[in-house]
Amino acid sequence: MDIVTTSQVEQRHRFNRFFIGIVLLTSIVAFSLPALAASNKYHREREQITPVTAPPQETTPAVEPTPTVSIEVNIPATELILFENGKPLMIKPVAIGQGVYPTPEQESQITKIEWNPWWYPPPDAPWAKNDKVTPPGPGNPLGLVKMPLSDAILFHGTNQEKSVGRAASHGCMRMLNNDVVEMAWYLQHHFSSKNDPGLRDLYKKNTKTTYVVELDTPVPVKLVYKPIIVKSDKLIFYPDYYNKFKGKKLKREAILAAIATSEHPPTDLDLTKIDELAAHWPPRGTEIPIESLSKTVEKELTPEKPTRTRGKHPSKYRR
Repeated sequence: MDIVTTSQVEQRHRFNRFFIGIVLLTSIVAFSLPALAASNKYHREREQITPVTAPPQETTPAVEPTPTVSIEVNIPATELILFENGKPLMIKPVAIGQGVYPTPEQESQITKIEWNPWWYPPPDAPWAKNDKVTPPGPGNPLGLVKMPLSDAILFHGTNQEKSVGRAASHGCMRMLNNDVVEMAWYLQHHFSSKNDPGLRDLYKKNTKTTYVVELDTPVPVKLVYKPIIVKSDKLIFYPDYYNKFKGKKLKREAILAAIATSEHPPTDLDLTKIDELAAHWPPRGTEIPIESLSKTVEKELTPEKPTRTRGKHPSKYRR
């Protein structure tokens, strides 16, 4: 039997510890190398990636609210007013129908705009028997634009701009060409998807080509007959072109009805002064302060200087 000394036991213990340490170290290295390789690969790939800057966010432009628009023509005043959200935006002179071809009172609407229109004389109209079909161009009686209403009545331009502001048409309302283009484009811009400003240039460039634009939303139009109106507590007089207020009695009633619509109608009207106005209808555009028609005002009526809305100079459709 071999005898193992203490020294030999200690050597064996040291060898075992050393061997165990080698095994542990080898295991650690074996497990660490794949993780280290993966880490190095990750960092190498990350360094090769080029940072991408996100594109700037596009901001949607604010949508322009669609205004509430209406048009009113006072026939005796030969004047058109376009209202936007209840306030006058455009005030334009128009030519109205002659006495034998009166422009009718009506409530209608504009549903389409025709740029560079053709003129087709109505076959059953004696006044148009010598007229010929006219293509778009400078000699066209409808000018640059037409906008149909009811009863074959139109807003349209003209080749007779001197007639604008007078009772000179065959029932339609002629406008200065610049005015009718301005109004037509305003309506097309707000009430049609065809609102690219380049279209306006296209219509102007191709004057021999007709373009028809349907409005997405009809624009209401009212044609009224008011030979006397109230504005800023003043009566403003216009000619009774169609003799709808023939006689002193009807004129007197018209004056009293107009006064009643004022913000501050006098409570002591002098009917003698009213009768005087009815008997001698003032000239177009004459303005008379309503206050001056009171009994407490002893001075004679002194009409203010008349104002006159004029132009540049004092198909089956009519014109």
